[in-house]
Amino acid sequence: MKRNVIIGALVVMVMLIMLAPANLLRMVFAQVPGVALVKPQGTVWQGSGVIIAHPGLSANVTWQVKWQLGESLIPTIHWQLNNSELSLQGKLTTGRSVQRVNIEGRFSGLALEPVLARYDISLSGTFQVSPTELLITTSGPTTEFELDNDSQLDWSGGNIRYVLSNGLEQAYVPALTATLKSAQGSLPTVFIELAENSTGPLLTLTPNREGYVNIEITRGFIELMGRTWTGSAKYNDVVLEVKRKVF
Repeated sequence: MKRNVIIGALVVMVMLIMLAPANLLRMVFAQVPGVALVKPQGTVWQGSGVIIAHPGLSANVTWQVKWQLGESLIPTIHWQLNNSELSLQGKLTTGRSVQRVNIEGRFSGLALEPVLARYDISLSGTFQVSPTELLITTSGPTTEFELDNDSQLDWSGGNIRYVLSNGLEQAYVPALTATLKSAQGSLPTVFIELAENSTGPLLTLTPNREGYVNIEITRGFIELMGRTWTGSAKYNDVVLEVKRKVF
């Protein structure tokens, strides 16, 4: 009897929270650096708004909480992000220290313009995100991200423009596939190769938690960008390695 009373009280408390105005979620988004929720409508249980993220990214967001007492006392938040250049959807399963975010969908190269502009890069084409599960772990003031399973990002191919030696360069690049390899306790390593007739990775990105990414560039990738490599290296040989601060 006592157990049923406690469960009932918890259910009532959760329902009151969920039916609270969506405006309360602004405080939640305020905890994420560079992210804000504006124009919230509806309730915490079901609502909509606009997410704005640095550096100049924005999208309409809708959410709906689904909670089945027979399965779990933990609610699952189903969400969608949309604007003219992207359509992403998934769900968020909350926990005390680990949050699970499932995501899939598509976005265009134009959606990346605010991010790529700082590197003097622009590209066309469309990206397709395969179903991916991201783990967000909070330990004190530290928040860490890792993939729960390998994932894949497919790019349709298109024109790439970039600045090299103060000159504007342009190249047409065929479809590429990026494989994100999960690793427990660390960020995923990304292997980029041709979507068709691949002979192996052309570009390898290895990020670390200090915000740096180690980039291994092969002769094949340089030639894919419309440049000529005069050395004796083979197509898949790494000929250049750089380390960049990206976050």
